[in-house]
Order: sequence, then structure tokens, then C-alpha cells
Amino acid sequence: MRRHLAYAAGAAVLALAGCGGDDPTPQVADPTPTATVSASPSASAAVEKEAWEKKTEAGAIAFAKRWIRLFDEAKSSGDTAELEAVSSDDCKTCQNYISLTKDIYGNGGSVKSEGWRVLAVSTPNNDSSPTRRVSMRVDQSPQEIKRSADAEAESFPGGEATFTASVRWAKNGWSMASLDIVE
Repeated sequence: MRRHLAYAAGAAVLALAGCGGDDPTPQVADPTPTATVSASPSASAAVEKEAWEKKTEAGAIAFAKRWIRLFDEAKSSGDTAELEAVSSDDCKTCQNYISLTKDIYGNGGSVKSEGWRVLAVSTPNNDSSPTRRVSMRVDQSPQEIKRSADAEAESFPGGEATFTASVRWAKNGWSMASLDIVE
């Protein structure tokens, strides 16, 4: 969202800079006194944080959903950097997904999928612990995996599954501490 606003603002500045006619005579307004304007607190305030950047229940839920989005992006591109950045080294499921994705794309393979769609999310436990449990019902779209450039494609039907995500707040934000499928 911020990127789109910055782009729009930049485009407006460029458009205004190009507004000039063939009139080489500068148009100068009559000098009139103007008040000095100081920056307002809202103009100098920090940019509003995204929901997943806040240490709240809503932040824990937003982070769990964001993790799913980053997982989908890593699956489709092979670039796991962002997913790794928000996944704890202790999260075995996370590390398995990351390792498998690196192996597939490192061997010239690919994953074709429309991704996972979060259908429902529970409210996390609200205790003083830095870890919150978020239950998510997810629709996994069918996918096709080619484990290497020469491998036959494997098809998987997809379907719904429930996961329990344990997300942990640390000084820099949330991270996925564990992700377990509920049988």
C-alpha cells in the first residue's frame, strides 16, 4: 500500500514538472506575505505499522496469514528469503518447507499451485506468554510438483486442512515458532 502511494505521489510530481507551455516568460505571482508553516506532528510521525507488525491478538492472526502468503510466494518462485526471515529455526515444519523448496528449485524443478487460502482463523490465547496459538482452516489448491528439471510432474489434489500455528513475539516482531497439522 505504501509503495502504491509513493508511486502515485512520484507520478504526480513528474506530471506537474512537465506542465509548461511554450511560453518562455516566467509567470510570477505578486509577492504577498505568507505564514511560516511548521511540520505537523502527523506529517513527521512514523508510518503506521501493518497489523502483523503489532504485538496484539489481531497482529498474531495477521502474521499467521502473512506467513501463509509468504509460503505461497516461496513455493511459486523458489525464493525463500522472506519466509526464512519470519520462520524460527526451531520450526521443523517451516524448515522442511524451506529446504524442500530450495531443493526443488535448485534442481531446476518447479511448483505450480494457486496457493493456500485461509478460510477461518481462531482467536489466539491471550495470556502473558510471548507465544500465541492460532488455529487456521486452510484450503490448499491442487498443485503440481516437478522435483527436478528431468523429473515427471507429480500431482496433488489439494483440499482443506487445519493447522495450529504457534507464533512468537520477539523484539523485532512475530516469527513462526511451529506449524502443525491437526488430524
